[in-house]
Amino acid sequence: MASKGSVVITGAASGIGFHTAQMLLAEGYRVVACDLAPGRLSEIDSPALHFDALDVRDGAALKASVSGEEARGHAIAGLVVCAGIITRTPYLELDEETFDRHLDINLKGAFFACQAVLPAMRSQGRGSIVLFSSSIARSGSINGAHYAASKGGVLGLARSLALETAREGVRVNVVSPGVTDTPMPRGHASDEEVYAKAAKVPLRRIGQPQDMANAVLFLLSDDSSYVTGQDLRVSGGANLF
Repeated sequence: MASKGSVVITGAASGIGFHTAQMLLAEGYRVVACDLAPGRLSEIDSPALHFDALDVRDGAALKASVSGEEARGHAIAGLVVCAGIITRTPYLELDEETFDRHLDINLKGAFFACQAVLPAMRSQGRGSIVLFSSSIARSGSINGAHYAASKGGVLGLARSLALETAREGVRVNVVSPGVTDTPMPRGHASDEEVYAKAAKVPLRRIGQPQDMANAVLFLLSDDSSYVTGQDLRVSGGANLF
């Protein structure tokens, strides 16, 4: 199978990023997986997978990762920004360090990643960028103002970038998950609490990483060639407004 091009994935070592990497490899893409450590990527044995250890707050490292893939002779077809953090903290207990860390990783990390791939995509006249926001960006969240603010910023970043790059053949879209069966919600809730959230979801289940990976695959593919600047809410019908 001929390669469909390379997709850079941040936060690729676990959760949605890992499952997206698996799916894209199966679909014939090369994957440049970026994270602090390989994590679950060590389970994948594929010559089409390249791992770069980096922090998404390091814009120069992200640019070097993209340049390295180009030097290996591979075109950059897409970017998927999955790297993110969430900690639950009451608003008046939030300190500046915690607030800044969420913005630096969740929002500035997306900003740096987009800057890293855009020169290559512009020179090719095509490319697809998929950023991850959250349903919390619209609904808000008790003890999660810092996370909601960072993910709301992702929506504004994506829409603005979509308008700026559309005439150059680059598409920019967002996936906004509802509660999903990944390590992230378990950082502040038990398994029972996570699965209990299904009762408030119209489709009566919480999301799976594969649900989000399927949305990413659609937005990266030519099936979505007329889609840009959109927020695809993969939430089982929850938080529709």
